[in-house]
Amino acid sequence: MTKRIAQIVLALWLVVGLFGPLLATELPLAVRIDGTWRFPAFAGLVGERPEPPANGTWSDWWRAVPFDSEDVVWLAPIPFDPSNSDEARLYAGPSTEHPFGNDRSGRDVLALIVHGASTALEVAVFVVLFAGAVGVALGAIAGLRGGLVDSLVLRLVELSLCFPVVVAVLCVAAFVGRSQSAVIVVLAAIYWTSFARIVRGEFLSLREREFVATARGLGIGTPRLVLRHMLPCVLGQVGVVAAFVAASAITVESTMRFLGLGASGVVSWGELIAQFRVATASAWHLWLFPGLAIFSVVVALHRVADV
Repeated sequence: MTKRIAQIVLALWLVVGLFGPLLATELPLAVRIDGTWRFPAFAGLVGERPEPPANGTWSDWWRAVPFDSEDVVWLAPIPFDPSNSDEARLYAGPSTEHPFGNDRSGRDVLALIVHGASTALEVAVFVVLFAGAVGVALGAIAGLRGGLVDSLVLRLVELSLCFPVVVAVLCVAAFVGRSQSAVIVVLAAIYWTSFARIVRGEFLSLREREFVATARGLGIGTPRLVLRHMLPCVLGQVGVVAAFVAASAITVESTMRFLGLGASGVVSWGELIAQFRVATASAWHLWLFPGLAIFSVVVALHRVADV
């Protein structure tokens, strides 16, 4: 995968992850009923799910709208909710209406993959933000101060490295239950070491540079020195670590769901792949498409970070 293709893959993942609830939903993006415009999909994002103008579901309603009706319906690109099930299409393969097939509950796999992208993006972003904030702060303090503070931070790093990521998340899941926030906190508590080590090493070098000594001689305080002069020098390295951490967080979250230990009620690529274990060989689409989604995003993150 070339870097240009990797950037395109990541851009698509970000768009799908951010706008997944609008890309895959049975709620129309816009409707005109009796001359009045409504925006059900957008309303569902900010408030309670709007009720259809007739009995049944929204999909029942827009399927019944006559072709020559004055009512206007603008559907989402994938007009299926991840909760919509079709008992006639359990484990069904790809078709014209469902390009990626259906899962064990008859749900549209493409809609599930789109909403799974939102889950993967949520995990990656929050793990990187929390781990980065703690790791950069502790790494900067350790590299700038040295001495006892540096030794304490190094001991914390070594202690965190003693626990394998998946094992640590499994232990937490056993005690606090299947919570998405718990998984994010545990991953952040493990991956902060990646940020701390790189920032500490860079700060140990930067504090000996002439521009730092000059800044101190001019009376610039430590907070301003760190924020305005030293941190900008390590942003590139922090970005590389963030990409690797995001890829690892997505892999671990998918692994947890594959093992059946992730957060319940959350759409995940790993949960789709896990369904193949109890499916027949004809349900190859349950591992191929979500597997390609995980593979493409993780490889793209590694390729972009490979400088």
